[in-house]
Amino acid sequence: MPDAQQEAGAGRNKGRGSVLPLVLSGAFLAALALSLVWLNIERTKLAYRARNLQRELEQALDLGAKLKAEREHLLSPHELGKKAEALGLGPAKPGHIRRMDSGTQPEKAAGK
Repeated sequence: MPDAQQEAGAGRNKGRGSVLPLVLSGAFLAALALSLVWLNIERTKLAYRARNLQRELEQALDLGAKLKAEREHLLSPHELGKKAEALGLGPAKPGHIRRMDSGTQPEKAAGK
């Protein structure tokens, strides 16, 4: 028959043994909660970065469209004619145009 001291000691050991799983469970839950908070913060950062990159892309596409429209405007015959006039250029006179046959090399034609 166990005496009272042995029973009291056994009761204390049972109490200590049941605290360890509780402490480990609490530590695991705390680590899990911290990792969830960290993941949420990272997700938010990525969402802001994605939004900023989308905004930059839209701005770059808008700028590209504006530059294309400006190039088309500057290369229009009307604009080129105005620039040529400002530089003193005009249509070529009949004697200023020299035509070559497709079989003639420019060096040979210049040497004749």
